[in-house]
Amino acid sequence: MKDYKYIIDIFFNQRLYVASFRKLNDNFEGQFFSNVFSEKRYKLNPRKESHISVCSFSGNYKSHLMWSHYANGHRGIAIGFEIDKSKYNIEKVTYNGLKSFNIFPQKFNELKSVFLNKLEEWSYEEEYRIITEKQDYVNIEIKEVIFGAETSEDDKSLIKKMIKLIDKEIKIKTYCD
Repeated sequence: MKDYKYIIDIFFNQRLYVASFRKLNDNFEGQFFSNVFSEKRYKLNPRKESHISVCSFSGNYKSHLMWSHYANGHRGIAIGFEIDKSKYNIEKVTYNGLKSFNIFPQKFNELKSVFLNKLEEWSYEEEYRIITEKQDYVNIEIKEVIFGAETSEDDKSLIKKMIKLIDKEIKIKTYCD
């Protein structure tokens, strides 16, 4: 496993990072259709809309594609957590293509909707998002850690020790089919 700095931050601070939309891995993020002049695809300008930040997470830890794409081929971990829904607006992503407008989106809610519509091929992610107007963190309460099927024993041992220091109530399991 790499990027321990981020894992340590998640566990010790019980939070997830809300990244600028420019850092998302789908190159269609921030794109939409508008028929203001003619039906055309547009892309938000990261310099102007840099205030749009996204925290993404999945509702399904059992997807092999998710483990392959986001957990280093089953060598990483999945973290089960709860979020205080009274503090954050959690929204489900729809997979029916890019958002279409009759105008150019300008208000935050219009801009936000651009990030709640993705192409159908991403549907395996079963994604939820918290979208904010600034880079920030989302407070969470970690409930469980699921090791990938290929997580090394050294990584498991280290993370188990860290969990023991933080909260002995966090459940630990290993993913298996």
